[in-house]
Amino acid sequence: MLDHIGSIEEITDYMLKTSKQFPSLYRVWLGPLPLVNISTADAAQIILTSPHCLEKSPIMVKALYPVSGDTILISKVPKWKYHRSIVIKGFTPTILEYYFGVFVEKSKILSRVLEKELDNTKSFDIFEYVSRASIDTICGSAMGVNINAQESESDYFNAVRNSFHIMFDRIFHIWKYPDWLFKLTKNYTKLKENQQICLELTSKVINEKRKNNEKMHEESEAIERNPFKKPLLEFLFDMTEKIPEFTDEQLQNEVHLVILAAFETSAMAISYTLLSLAANKDIQNKVYNEILSVFGTSQREIELNDLPKLEYLEMVIKEAMRLYPTIPLVGRVASQDIQVGKYFIPKGMILNVIIISLHRDENIWKDSLKFDPERFTPENIKSRHPYAYIPFSAGPRNCIGPKYAMMFMKTVISTLLRKYEFHTDLKMDKLKFEVELSLKLIGGHQVQMTPRNSVVKT
Repeated sequence: MLDHIGSIEEITDYMLKTSKQFPSLYRVWLGPLPLVNISTADAAQIILTSPHCLEKSPIMVKALYPVSGDTILISKVPKWKYHRSIVIKGFTPTILEYYFGVFVEKSKILSRVLEKELDNTKSFDIFEYVSRASIDTICGSAMGVNINAQESESDYFNAVRNSFHIMFDRIFHIWKYPDWLFKLTKNYTKLKENQQICLELTSKVINEKRKNNEKMHEESEAIERNPFKKPLLEFLFDMTEKIPEFTDEQLQNEVHLVILAAFETSAMAISYTLLSLAANKDIQNKVYNEILSVFGTSQREIELNDLPKLEYLEMVIKEAMRLYPTIPLVGRVASQDIQVGKYFIPKGMILNVIIISLHRDENIWKDSLKFDPERFTPENIKSRHPYAYIPFSAGPRNCIGPKYAMMFMKTVISTLLRKYEFHTDLKMDKLKFEVELSLKLIGGHQVQMTPRNSVVKT
């Protein structure tokens, strides 16, 4: 009963090793709790598309509730379905085009802020910069509020990361489960402090947006706004006015979730991509050549119609998210007995789809630890199982923002690569991880930067 014990790093290593050792699905123990881990495409498809596996794992709910509240991330199916139908309005193709200007603006700020690291003889964690850009961007786009997170001090991203570390440490050590006991620990005090920091940011975003809306109304009651171009936060405001059950607390929770989910996943994916490019100079050069083919040596800003032209960059991002999926696993619970291949899974069993192991399955991905963007040519994609690659999860309860993420990532990475060349001393086959909500890289995404030479690389 002690399969999952030790530090989060040790448990992550154990999970990766056992996924290689056992086929399809296997049982492990978290204290007295039996879990079923799944790491093949066929089994993942059955679980993630089953109407009897829509409820989130109670373990994940326990870990995430103190950080996210009762939001679409962990809420029960009826509430999730209804609230998702509202939140997804902030990520339609039309509104994403409207957000693009914010992506460009915040990418330029990031590029400027990073100048301080030029020719630094010491490496630095690029995630710390990118995460602030991501927070800045999600607030400026989906929330319609400029918080200047890149050019002012903000403890938000540290508060989020610390909160997740505390809660995942708790769920992996079952003796910390009783609330009365957990409240006696130093971690509980730290968690409450971090929650307050997160609350301050979401309160600031909501209050600023309300002030802006009131000012616009005072200046001109005749302002006509395209209802399909409203920032997400305005749709959420509408819910608080029309639906009594959607309280201000629920509003704050959903705002926090969107900020949290967008900043954490996008920032992590960008950081892993830049680190991978730094470690694979030939691929970085090929991406840069593509950028030159689109922009030449001009200094013009990236435009929306440039994004589809950056095909190889998109392949690179997808390969980074294959090897280092920002969401390394998803947890569900069986609401009825289900059959997965030759295995019978009883009602109430907790199920974990181990995405990082699925993405490294040697039966699907030859030489799986090699960084090879060519895996994502249209021909190679067509020949693979549809659930072999699921960086944004899959099925009805998948992520609502993959198009937002890809647009933002391509904008940021192309902007940075036009100006900087990235380097690293890290050995990619020696990286160590911690599985929390996202795939945390122990020691950070350590890179160095030099000015970009505009001459085409070979």
